[in-house]
Amino acid sequence: MTFSVSSSIEHSGAVVVTVRGTVEHTTIGSLCDTINHIVDQQRPALVNIDLQSVTYIDTTAVGALDACRRSARSGGTDVVLRNASPAVDRTLRMSA
Repeated sequence: MTFSVSSSIEHSGAVVVTVRGTVEHTTIGSLCDTINHIVDQQRPALVNIDLQSVTYIDTTAVGALDACRRSARSGGTDVVLRNASPAVDRTLRMSA
C-alpha cells in the first residue's frame, strides 16, 4: 500500500489525520510535517492520528512521531494515536 496522509475536521473541532501504508524513516517526515502544519495553522486542542490503514511502522518513525507529539503538546495540542492494528500497536508499545 502506498503511503499517504490526509486530514479532516470532526464536528467537535478535533482534527483527524488519516495515515495509510508504511510509516518508516522515509515517510515519517511527511506525517510530522502535516501534524506540525495543522498545529501551527489551526491550533486545535486535539489531533487524532488514525492508524487503521497503517500496515507497518518502524522504530525510527515511532521516535520521530513521539517527538512530534511532544512538540505539539508544548503548544497546547494533544496528539492521540488511535485505531492501530495489533502489529502496529505492538511496535508502538515496544518503542515507548
